[in-house]
Amino acid sequence: MAKHTFAETIRSGKPQIGGWMQIPHVMVAETLAQTNLDFLVVDGEHAPIPPNALLDILPATERYSMPVLYRVAWNRVELIKAALDHGANGIMVPMVNSGVEAIDAVSSAKYPPAGKRGSGAWRASNYYQEDAEYRKDANSSLGVVVQIETREALNNLDDIASTPGVDALFIGPADLALSLGIEPGKLTPELLYACQAVAAAANKYGIASGIDVASIDYLLRFQELGLSLFTYGSDPGFILEGGRAIAKDFHNAFLA
Repeated sequence: MAKHTFAETIRSGKPQIGGWMQIPHVMVAETLAQTNLDFLVVDGEHAPIPPNALLDILPATERYSMPVLYRVAWNRVELIKAALDHGANGIMVPMVNSGVEAIDAVSSAKYPPAGKRGSGAWRASNYYQEDAEYRKDANSSLGVVVQIETREALNNLDDIASTPGVDALFIGPADLALSLGIEPGKLTPELLYACQAVAAAANKYGIASGIDVASIDYLLRFQELGLSLFTYGSDPGFILEGGRAIAKDFHNAFLA
């Protein structure tokens, strides 16, 4: 199995765009892996994709060398280690609100002495045939992305960003907007200020920052603020947009 270098890629600050996988099927995974996106986020928080579904998903994405971040449902060691033992290239942890919670996320993803991850990376180590080699590189090569989604997290940005082992701060704009009393989907000055604060904290400690964008038109503005790790769209949306575009073209052709 190929070595994972996703953490280095994230930290590089090179602009990257990923998409969300929320439909739990290997055919969707294999199709998304051929989109030329830079990475996929397989969503275990707001989609019915538990860690054990990675057993089917990852062989399909690896066939096309598509990196996968797995978003766990919550900041829990059993979810994080399960995703990594399956062979995910990294984890995304939602609702990280303090330095203590960031430390917990990193600790769950790292082998001792940096963390508390237990030995047993069955699939990630090619069924233990490359276990020593995998463990040697895992702590530095697997991505750890923590989500900034609340006012509390904004107040603790320095503690979160300075946590050793965190590779990126990733803004969840909908939940952050709700926490700030803003209607989700609106790019208000208050939300932009929060994004700038996240980017500044990440830059201070040499890590990346990113956000899920509601519109491609927002990308340049976010990049100007210092963000580099982006997601846009999901498999249900891709299907709807593609189908509706074809239907529109068809009906317009006959009405012309």
